[in-house]
Amino acid sequence: MQTDIRTVRASEESARAFVYRVLSTYIREMFLHPGEKLAETDVAAELQVSRTPVHDTFSRLEREKMLRPVPRGAVVPPLSADTIRQTVWMHRTVCQAVLGELYNHRPATLEPLERCVAAELEALQGGAIVKMARLQLEFHRTLYTLAGREPVMEAMERNSGDLYRLLRMLENADLWRYVADQHSAIVQGLAMRDYELAARALEAEHDLVEPLLEECRYRQPYFFE
Repeated sequence: MQTDIRTVRASEESARAFVYRVLSTYIREMFLHPGEKLAETDVAAELQVSRTPVHDTFSRLEREKMLRPVPRGAVVPPLSADTIRQTVWMHRTVCQAVLGELYNHRPATLEPLERCVAAELEALQGGAIVKMARLQLEFHRTLYTLAGREPVMEAMERNSGDLYRLLRMLENADLWRYVADQHSAIVQGLAMRDYELAARALEAEHDLVEPLLEECRYRQPYFFE
């Protein structure tokens, strides 16, 4: 685990919160690959904290299924194709309901969603593909927030770790441009009161996952169960 800006501890941050932030970020962002082993002593030395917050964080990440215990440490678990498919089904179902709420009770402004799309296009133009999974997540968070469903999105995210890691593996600019185009169509549909346009774009985004899952399993089978 290399030291960089993500491993800088904020002055007000507790040791436990710091360790959790760093490890969960490294796992979700695929800086730590499935199968990599972590030892509490090594992490404590790397982050310059005692073993207690590291031990507590390992236990928390194991409960959240972001680590698996092994003798003298833990390993980053592989991605589960079945879990990803179940997560996509859940997102597909709930997102359509959220979209319906936004259609029936249109928010005062769609500017937050427009800013999300602009950020995606800016990242693509600058070649910052590494940002796209996070920006895709931010678009959906904003969608839920505008519908007043932040707690629902928070619950969804707790079960979406493998899906996020899959998206983080994708480095095809054309694919991410397609996702940004669907997000733009969702915003356009909401602005024009065209529910069918927005719903089709949302379905098109979710439909991408299955072929991408199969491609990633073929290309990097050692990352999957």
